[in-house]
Amino acid sequence: SNDPKGFKDLTAWLEKQNILHLKACMEATGSYGEEIADYLYEQGHDVYVVNPACIKAFAKSKLNRHKTDEVDSLLIAEYASKNTLRLYSPRDPTYKELRALYRCSQNLKSQCTQVSNFLENKNRLPKSVLLVYQQLQDHLNDQIESLNITIETLLATQESLKQDYENLQTIPGIGQTTAIAILAETPTFSNLENARQLAAYAGLTPSQRTSGTSLKGKSRLSKIGSAPLRKSLYFPAIVGKKHNPLLKEFAKNLERKGKHTMVIIGALMRKLLHIIFGVLKHKTPFNPHISDFYA
Repeated sequence: SNDPKGFKDLTAWLEKQNILHLKACMEATGSYGEEIADYLYEQGHDVYVVNPACIKAFAKSKLNRHKTDEVDSLLIAEYASKNTLRLYSPRDPTYKELRALYRCSQNLKSQCTQVSNFLENKNRLPKSVLLVYQQLQDHLNDQIESLNITIETLLATQESLKQDYENLQTIPGIGQTTAIAILAETPTFSNLENARQLAAYAGLTPSQRTSGTSLKGKSRLSKIGSAPLRKSLYFPAIVGKKHNPLLKEFAKNLERKGKHTMVIIGALMRKLLHIIFGVLKHKTPFNPHISDFYA
């Protein structure tokens, strides 16, 4: 079972099998698998958390026709044994807390939008229903405000987090909301070797479709990665196109090459993520004169 008792049962079972060191691989499933991953890591085992798209593609390559827990487990084990994987390391508890707070806030904002949509037709709603929606809207707004205060307190009291938060806002185009989103959704930097890996994590690497002379598709963003992180960079990239000196020059070069507007924005999002990587990796404010940091 996916709880502390189940974890202890797993340890007891491993001991009976005389397995002292385990290579454990699992699909990334958000917070659902995080607790067992952290537990196995703390027990000294090698843990690998892989993109579900990799497992799905591996299953297709084997022409698998069945999908059960047993089949999936064997498939993931085989994938782990045949591929070089990057070791997992847990996130700092402070960053975990920030991520939970941010995602809760985003969820409540989404619900608040739904309620607002219902209230657009308030003249047609019975008074009893209207009252329920209005009370729900007020409650959601109160909870969102409470979460914002908690996030602000966390940022103010945790020195490392506060430094990253302030440094991110020195990048033209990135404000408080985006800085929080980036810190919440960016993976542990010890799991990343370079900015390209962070871009791949966000699904911002280009995906090309060409084959021989018959297939000449346009390059697109792969979008195989963190949608929340990718979403948080869209408007900052548009703002950065006008106000960030590195992005401004980069955009002009692409325009001279005749690139489509959306292609340019996607490239700017990727470039912006490279800048973010440099700022966070080196724990320094943005400086347009040391562009090598952001390559």
